[in-house]
Amino acid sequence: MFKKLLFVGTLLTAMASFGQEVSFGVQAGYTNLEGKSSNSFEDVSYSGNSSGFYVGALADFTLSESFHLQPSVNYANAEETNFLIVPVMAQYHIENSGFYLQAGPQATFMLEDTSIQGIDVMNTFGLDLAFGLGYAINSNFFVEARYSFELTNRYSKDIKDAADAQDIDVDSHINALSIGLGYKF
Repeated sequence: MFKKLLFVGTLLTAMASFGQEVSFGVQAGYTNLEGKSSNSFEDVSYSGNSSGFYVGALADFTLSESFHLQPSVNYANAEETNFLIVPVMAQYHIENSGFYLQAGPQATFMLEDTSIQGIDVMNTFGLDLAFGLGYAINSNFFVEARYSFELTNRYSKDIKDAADAQDIDVDSHINALSIGLGYKF
């Protein structure tokens, strides 16, 4: 965990040296996680939702009047499941409107132990594609909504090997909706 946070801190510091203008801030809000799983053996699908909150810190790099790069580090909790979410959002600010569009990659780290009897059931790392819309209320406050699609399979190869189930394909993904408020210093 410490190594992950150190890496993110180093990355943000390096990015600060390339930006024209940098502001920092905090954000918090509501999150809804949707888990989806299916397997080829029984042709069964499952989906479920859990709601919670997120809170985090961000850096906003102004690349031009219309383009910003905003990485952030957020802690999220949804029904006793803890995540570290690290999006890097490219933002296009619509001239004289306060609105902006955003899209980019997002890394998610499960902070829970996902093993049963020493075998990992789920991968703790996931890579997502996120997109959303935001509104700058003023130069400090903003609201935004973001949806992320998980690109990686959360189902662990280790459990498939342990069950000697080489011919069974299992897909498991966690998609997320986040709606929040932020403040830039």
